[in-house]
Amino acid sequence: MLFRTPVRTLGKLTAIAGFSLIVGPALLAINDLLDNGTFTALFIVGFVLIIVSSSNRARSSQTYKQT
Repeated sequence: MLFRTPVRTLGKLTAIAGFSLIVGPALLAINDLLDNGTFTALFIVGFVLIIVSSSNRARSSQTYKQT
């Protein structure tokens, strides 16, 4: 029970970081301040962070239901 709060907080922070890595560079790319290669790399990293955070959240809720 002691470790659930930091894990959930870490998952939320990971999701926010992933979202920021998608939206921020997208806005820069729209205004031609960022090249397509860099935008693509940051988009992929952001997408992976969101997937990881959602799988961690699902795993922590599944552990919570088992106990």
